[in-house]
Amino acid sequence: MATMRDVAELAGVSTATVSHVVNGTKKLSPETTERVLMAIAQANYTPNTLAKSLRSGQTHTIGVLVEDIRGLPVAGIVSGINETLSKSGYKMILHDLHLLEKLYNQYEQIGAYRQRINNGVSLLQASNVDGIIYVGMHDRHLDYLFDPMDTPLVFAYSHGTKEDTYVTYSNDESAADMTRYLISKGHERIAVIAGHPHSYPTARRMHGIQMALQQAGLVLPEAYIQYGDWEYESGVEKTRELLCIHPRPTAIFAMNDLMAAGCMRVLNEAGLKIPQDMAVVGFDNREIARYLQPPLTTIALPTTEIGVQAALHIMEMIHNPAKAPEKEIIHCSIVERESV
Repeated sequence: MATMRDVAELAGVSTATVSHVVNGTKKLSPETTERVLMAIAQANYTPNTLAKSLRSGQTHTIGVLVEDIRGLPVAGIVSGINETLSKSGYKMILHDLHLLEKLYNQYEQIGAYRQRINNGVSLLQASNVDGIIYVGMHDRHLDYLFDPMDTPLVFAYSHGTKEDTYVTYSNDESAADMTRYLISKGHERIAVIAGHPHSYPTARRMHGIQMALQQAGLVLPEAYIQYGDWEYESGVEKTRELLCIHPRPTAIFAMNDLMAAGCMRVLNEAGLKIPQDMAVVGFDNREIARYLQPPLTTIALPTTEIGVQAALHIMEMIHNPAKAPEKEIIHCSIVERESV
């Protein structure tokens, strides 16, 4: 059976370096980490996790509690978590709360499932996990949901309190960037198909849109703001209303790709050419975006990176219980296609 010393000799490093890679106790250069991981694979080295757990009081297992694995961002986030943990010798236990149908598009109603969430936490704690990552389907504040616990907790794709560590994406700046992009293409009359009016992402994205317009000396007329419900049919309905406004907008910013798809259907039925007569942009970069006609310009969510950073934060919290809470907001990127 290969030992840590065998791995160190293969990689040309010290046994301490191998230990840091296996246990995630020190951040090393990507080159060194990769060299050690290759040596581990070559030597077929398996750490003695039982002995290590007895010595450290840790199981090197992280519980991942997801609202629903089928939710738009969840699979990408979990993939980033799993890949990062496995590189540091951690295992992952996944518990799915199966909330997709229960919440549908009423994401702010998550409080109704507080007991279900805490039952999931208890289940993971019974498996002796060293820490828990909670993965949301929708970006919003979740600080009121959890019973007091000693287990380290990181929120991914959601917010906690100022006492919590969380990793999510930038709603404000991403929406502002897309608005600036439209302005750079010559659009001054930009309409918005928003999500639920009381939704956190709706409010933050609207703030970003208005900020970018104001910086350019432009205004967003009240009539140009139509509130949908994140679904395809609301994109259809709200676009029909926008087409009745005079002067008509030259661009429509739908706050997700499903509503953008409904918008494009109405424009096509009305005989309007996209993007010549009307530009359309979305948000999320769903799979459907590339197959629409024309393919949709949209904003890509950094889901894998959110997972990677959430995993790094939970490991740091385990090794340093006195670590101060951190709030990490990751920037999104524009995926430019043919709808502008």
